[in-house]
Amino acid sequence: MKSILIFVLLLFSVSVIAENPERIGSAELDNSDRYLLDSKQVGDRFRIDVLLPIGYAESGQRYPVVYVTDANYLLASTAATYLAQATGEYPKMIIVGIGWDVPSIRRIRVRDLTPTCSDEYKSRQSMTSEECGQADKFSHFVGKELQPFIDKTYRTSRDNTLVGYSYGGLFALHVLFNHSELFDRYVIGSASMDWDNEFVFRAEQQYAKNNKELSKSVYLSAGGLEGDGTIPVAYLMYEQLVARNYPGLKIKLEVLAGETHMTSINSAVMRGIGYVLASPPNSGE
Repeated sequence: MKSILIFVLLLFSVSVIAENPERIGSAELDNSDRYLLDSKQVGDRFRIDVLLPIGYAESGQRYPVVYVTDANYLLASTAATYLAQATGEYPKMIIVGIGWDVPSIRRIRVRDLTPTCSDEYKSRQSMTSEECGQADKFSHFVGKELQPFIDKTYRTSRDNTLVGYSYGGLFALHVLFNHSELFDRYVIGSASMDWDNEFVFRAEQQYAKNNKELSKSVYLSAGGLEGDGTIPVAYLMYEQLVARNYPGLKIKLEVLAGETHMTSINSAVMRGIGYVLASPPNSGE
């Protein structure tokens, strides 16, 4: 009888607490900074989140930097690496989320993450040329404005990784073949490689004509349940890159079993970062 009474009292006390929550603000991540950064290259403002590794303030060390596009969606997935960093399974890193400070990012991400924009697409989506296909301007923002700011403000080792998913994966491939000096490592999940009649394959062909080496670490992935052609084109890109025999290229392709385009995000980001940071990009491992 006594134990039943104690249980009832505990249940009552829990229900009283639950009925009177106190809102103290928005959820925030520890060891983080947020900036609003105006870009002359793009002519717009970006929301930049910087997540510092545990022990950053005390260590005095320099850290690799992982830049994440589509941070409005992907930042939390990348922050999940904290546990693997804490256990030593992943190296400690600075995470930089590149996002937009607008209520809806549906159209603005098309502007910044796509490398081209056909007249047919602009007409179908009722977009102007300035609202689509501006990946080069976005790349210049990253390379000429954002990276210098991060390197000046934080202790970086200038070992840079780019994470992109879907349109962000398309952008990462565009950077790999057109602005490859910006990053050492690339995590490319479910990239929209069908964009503009598979434009990125032509970009790789042009890169191969002008370059003999590609000393980068590249992780490609697709969800095993993606039915829109994502898996076949991921294999085609992987095979095209491997066939080049680029000296220094370290590359892996994974099809994530049982995952759709929307559910494979966490696995793609976590597994991709683990792979590309496992060794130097030109180690051959």
